[in-house]
Amino acid sequence: MNPAEMRAQLEEDMAWRLDEIRHLVNHLLGEVAPEEASVYSLRAILVMQYAHLEGFTRNALSLYVSAVNARSLPIKELKPELMAAALAAEFDGLGKSANSGNEEEGRLTNRARRQIAFVRKLQELIDGPVSIASEVAVSMEMNLGSDVLKRALVSLGIPVEKVEGDQYSSIEFVKRVRNDIAHGSRKENISGGMFNAHLKKCEQFMNGLSRVLTQALSEEWFRLAS
Repeated sequence: MNPAEMRAQLEEDMAWRLDEIRHLVNHLLGEVAPEEASVYSLRAILVMQYAHLEGFTRNALSLYVSAVNARSLPIKELKPELMAAALAAEFDGLGKSANSGNEEEGRLTNRARRQIAFVRKLQELIDGPVSIASEVAVSMEMNLGSDVLKRALVSLGIPVEKVEGDQYSSIEFVKRVRNDIAHGSRKENISGGMFNAHLKKCEQFMNGLSRVLTQALSEEWFRLAS
């Protein structure tokens, strides 16, 4: 996958998500201004927006991982961040409690087996091309927010400062409003200004992330500096 192909896929994914949100806005609001709309309608739209934002982020990062994997590069040509990402599952295994694992074996045996699994994976990486499991490297195990996004970027060798500061602010804004709704702490009317800002920030975030990932692939930020 080249940068133009990835960008096209990102734009296609973003387009249908934004179209679905617009359809929901038109269906639930029609000609009614946000200030006059039912709070239930606004909350439903905002929660849907968050779901699409998280889904787009996961898909965008997975596309980038697939593009890197497709290059079948040896470990010596990649940044250490990419090697760490390829070993993410094994790192998690090393961090597990010594008592976890085969209940018929003791904790020391379980720990030894996890260490062996780590070394075996390391040998595979040294002897062959690096392959990163996207479901591990870009996992959204927590609500998507700036810290979760930065963790994914760091794992893929993408400097966090490449994403503009207001993009992180946008994603925190989106997460905060969504969580307030989901947890029942936002039951009052939502202002038209906040609603419209939410719409705008979601689209800005998707565009910004697409730009960064396309640039990262085009300039091969995953490679060691020569």
